[in-house]
Amino acid sequence: MASLMDKIWLLGETPGSHHAVKGYNLPGVNKMTPMEGLEYFGVRNLCRMKMRSDMGMTYMEDPCIVDDKGVMDKLCLTLVGSCAWRPKEGCRDDMDELLEIAKRDKRFMAAINDDFFSGNRPEIYTPEVLRQQRYELHNWFEKPIEFWSVIYEREHIKGTDVLPWTMEYDLTTLWVWYSENVAELQGHLEWGKKLTKDGRVILGVYMYDYGNGCPITDDRMKRQLDFTYEKLVKGEIEGAMLHSSCNMDIGLNSTLITKEWLEALK
Repeated sequence: MASLMDKIWLLGETPGSHHAVKGYNLPGVNKMTPMEGLEYFGVRNLCRMKMRSDMGMTYMEDPCIVDDKGVMDKLCLTLVGSCAWRPKEGCRDDMDELLEIAKRDKRFMAAINDDFFSGNRPEIYTPEVLRQQRYELHNWFEKPIEFWSVIYEREHIKGTDVLPWTMEYDLTTLWVWYSENVAELQGHLEWGKKLTKDGRVILGVYMYDYGNGCPITDDRMKRQLDFTYEKLVKGEIEGAMLHSSCNMDIGLNSTLITKEWLEALK
């Protein structure tokens, strides 16, 4: 029988890549790798994201892919990385690389587009472009690869018309960028479940307040986790994704709170 832990994902990024972003104001020094993050939390599903510092990096040489030492069950990779990331010259995304990985790695089951409504991305990745990406992922090799998006509560608050784009995805990973908006999680989730045809949502769980560039309070962290647990138990979300290996070893109390929460799920 599947446990709740089977529905938990860790978002893993290159060590130090978040400390390089101005405005995040992260304390300490981040040395933890995504695989070390999986082992520390006891989580077995990894979403591997590319940041600006990863431009030019190939997943074919990433230890997360080629040398995971058996600590991973499921793998999601970025098709389009963070808003500061850029694909290889002459390319629009990392599709060719991901389809090659699909041939050899049975754990790879989803591709994700990050920071989708940032900057001019909606103009570059039109609904027609997304439809073609989805087609390639669904119809390549022996099994369909799922197509996921990253969507923030701020689009809900702003009233952004996101449906022409989001309806091209199989699943929404829904994130609260500003921690004060954790208080309205129910409303944001109800909105998030309307963004795709089948209403599939993985709830993102930040362990740092990136919107305000400061540590998340214990109260808000616990509120996020309590809400997530409730929705997991009721089957109202498909899973939860913890963010991220880049802030797990820098002295945040939220990491300890999350680890205790995970221990209770086992």
